[in-house]
Amino acid sequence: MPNLNSYPLLNHCPICHALYAKEDVRLVEEKDRAKLYHSYCQACCHGLLAYVLEVAGGVSSLGLITDASGVDMARLANDPLVTAEECVAAHRCILENSRDLCQRLLDMSGKLA
Repeated sequence: MPNLNSYPLLNHCPICHALYAKEDVRLVEEKDRAKLYHSYCQACCHGLLAYVLEVAGGVSSLGLITDASGVDMARLANDPLVTAEECVAAHRCILENSRDLCQRLLDMSGKLA
């Protein structure tokens, strides 16, 4: 478990600013000086994926709001990486089918409202 005071990104939720409980911040992966954490906010039910890199003279970090759980993060950390070709194929698919995709999303949002 990290010292939460040493990583401000892991202190509180960026959405609602509630403080994280210690058990809600988990180390997903560690490699050299880079660490990947997942935190979950009990107050607003959002997750944060935080990449923290310890460098000479400080810490660099990047956070990503996610709906993935800590269990999802542990599973995904062991999955194969997405290739550049897969990213290009996904982009083309979305581009070619964007009108249908948007319509389906609008239809789904209407059903959820």
